[in-house]
Amino acid sequence: MISYDQYIQFSPYFAQLDIDKAEDRAEFLKLFETLPKTVRELLVSMETAEKIINIGKTFMLDEFDTEALSFAVRKILTGEVFIGDGAEFIASEAGLPPERARNLISLMVNEIFPPALEDIKKIQTAKFPGRFGVSAQTVNPNVINLRNRQN
Repeated sequence: MISYDQYIQFSPYFAQLDIDKAEDRAEFLKLFETLPKTVRELLVSMETAEKIINIGKTFMLDEFDTEALSFAVRKILTGEVFIGDGAEFIASEAGLPPERARNLISLMVNEIFPPALEDIKKIQTAKFPGRFGVSAQTVNPNVINLRNRQN
């Protein structure tokens, strides 16, 4: 069980509360009201804050980097950051090497997101429609689609 102070410090809902400008906070609160209930619950849950603290400990993050992780969780859950860019976002926020950030986001997705995963997917696909469903031709231009081959 975490303390009230830890909850305030590491909850995605309160992430960067101490440095947010009033208009940024107001924008977040408006956005928060439009989110699906499952996502809102993740953002305010004491369990989410506790999982963030535990992930921070697992990766030996200091409290400032763990706060950055909390901020990243919020940005991904609200669709402000594309989940595919999450590792890069965490790396830049916490100053982590890319490989470590990728491992961190993988654990974060597996540990924190499951209760709201379907709603998170909907938010992400709505905000970033062109970023999902990349075809094999786009990934590897050397792949030939034999179904469309003309003889």
